[in-house]
Amino acid sequence: MCGAVNPEEEFECVSCGEELQQTQSAQNEFQSIRAKDVFGRSWELFWQYPGVCLLGPLLANILYVLVCILMFVIGLLVFMGLSLVMPENSLLLVLPMIFLGLIALVMLLYVVAYFELGKVILFMRVAQDEQPALSNIFAGGQFTGRMVLCSLLFELLIFFANMVFVLAGYALALLFWPYPYLLVDRNLPGVESFGKAVDVTKGNLITLFLVFLSLFGLVILEAVALIGLAYLMVAQLSLPPGPVVGVACLLGVAGGLFLYSFLQLVKAVAYVQITRAA
Repeated sequence: MCGAVNPEEEFECVSCGEELQQTQSAQNEFQSIRAKDVFGRSWELFWQYPGVCLLGPLLANILYVLVCILMFVIGLLVFMGLSLVMPENSLLLVLPMIFLGLIALVMLLYVVAYFELGKVILFMRVAQDEQPALSNIFAGGQFTGRMVLCSLLFELLIFFANMVFVLAGYALALLFWPYPYLLVDRNLPGVESFGKAVDVTKGNLITLFLVFLSLFGLVILEAVALIGLAYLMVAQLSLPPGPVVGVACLLGVAGGLFLYSFLQLVKAVAYVQITRAA
């Protein structure tokens, strides 16, 4: 307006007070999305990278279970070793086990956060069409500490909200779910990611609600369809129930893996569409 030169960080002109362009850009930082676009893009990307989308979360969850089993075995061996050298029901046996149990709990939280971040990074790469790889599930190390604290805070918020009113927790989950994506995408401090998460979701709450409700409906539809088909095969076609139930369980696991992977991709695509300018 006046031709004055302003420092980059200023929001108003130091000479005439005119609002600078960067303020207007900041107001348009997040975009409105449509459920159709989110599902369409997610479906396209899923079949562009089917192996990564299916195997990534499966591998992460298998490794998580293996680590949990390893921790349990180590804890059991330690307990057996201590019980051999200490009197039964001794306080000297109880206290070390409590201490080791707390250490195991902290380690478990870190393992959960590590692999959850790995899945976030993997599906963010898919959503941005940036050549994702299974190795992405091991890329969350630098964010793990903040993720542990944020996850604890998130779960506590949901728990206490549900104690007040059962649907309040779901409302908060809808507001704050992008916090791990912000941790990874913008390397934000832990608590700050919650405030920014509300900025991401508040303009798209109805759309996000419809998206997640549709995915929940698909889960219910899959369960009803499998139960119904199994019943018809046993009751109407007189097929042996054992094999029918076995096949239904296998189909349920396969369908569950697909829906879980697709949900992860839908969340990443929704985040990318909201936070990236068209």
